[in-house]
Amino acid sequence: MKDAVAVVIKKGNKYLLIRRAKQGRAEDYWCPVTGAVEEGEAQEQAVAREAKEEMGIDVEPVSKVWECLTDDKEYLLHWWHAKLVSAEVDPDPAEVKESGWFTITQMDNLNQMFDADRIFFEQVAPALPDS
Repeated sequence: MKDAVAVVIKKGNKYLLIRRAKQGRAEDYWCPVTGAVEEGEAQEQAVAREAKEEMGIDVEPVSKVWECLTDDKEYLLHWWHAKLVSAEVDPDPAEVKESGWFTITQMDNLNQMFDADRIFFEQVAPALPDS
């Protein structure tokens, strides 16, 4: 099984989510920044790389806070709480259609989210400190 990371950035009571641009089954789904861990790469390195590649932001991994299988069971997804270091956002349009900061209540109104993402934000995320 391959490893992937989810980058959880919290500001106040809001979380940074992206709407995926990559064509395929997950296109248009709202989720945190996510991506595969490359061969020889530590999860912390993948967190920083994916945040930079997808959103043009610098983050500092704080701690791993959860893990689950992806819906397709191809990846073990490691959820990392990360501190936002740079506030300038420059999304890669090949990866991100749009992005925004959402409360957990606002996430209820997003049509397309993975079940595991909803579970994370309802059960795990509220205990996280601000990034």
